[in-house]
Amino acid sequence: GAGKSYFVIRHVITQHISKGFSFFIYDFKFPDLTRIAYNTLRIQFRYYEVLPKLYVINFDDLARSHRCNPLYPESMVDITDATESSRTMMLALNREWIKKQGDFFVESPINFTTAVIWYLKKYENGKYCTLPHVIELAQIEYNKLFPVLSLEAEIEVLINPFISALVNGAMEQLEGQIASAKICLARLASPQLYYVLSGNDFTLDVNNPEKPKLVCVGNNPSKQQIYGAVLSLYIE
Repeated sequence: GAGKSYFVIRHVITQHISKGFSFFIYDFKFPDLTRIAYNTLRIQFRYYEVLPKLYVINFDDLARSHRCNPLYPESMVDITDATESSRTMMLALNREWIKKQGDFFVESPINFTTAVIWYLKKYENGKYCTLPHVIELAQIEYNKLFPVLSLEAEIEVLINPFISALVNGAMEQLEGQIASAKICLARLASPQLYYVLSGNDFTLDVNNPEKPKLVCVGNNPSKQQIYGAVLSLYIE
């Protein structure tokens, strides 16, 4: 309400478009900044050698949203990429964990989510590597889930502590390690989020000279904790 968008950010957007840039816009009060980018692009499109396409992520109005999978398997080169995505999302959902990084009951759910993401990335060439599939797979009973995850050799180190707890009957410890991850992920379970996050209308290579993009992701101040956690995956 101080006028930042009108006096500063609006001019940043219009001047970048006039210079032929592609960019990523985080629209906290959608569609304020997105409308500026759209209208400016319509007027100043001649400044681009290759006309960029404007893509919008909006979880509130699916009629005005494209679909994009932030866990696009081709964008994850090795397991550290899955780790970063898992950490980004978990810390965004639990802000208090930021101060407790390294703690056993903080790192355990991050490792569990990493294992699920990387398993889906490797399974059938990433056919099901989306956040909705991660959420649903994480909810499966332990005695059915871990035998499946153990088939992927690269995540064996991550899931060994969970399998040991399961085999030794330490269910309270196992619940303490994993329940927080399952509860957090379950908060993201909604038809709107599932629809947007499971599609591939575009990829996040915004600066691709052959296919430049203007990507606008819209948040909602009343739902910023949930939407912000998902949008952090696009920004990460």
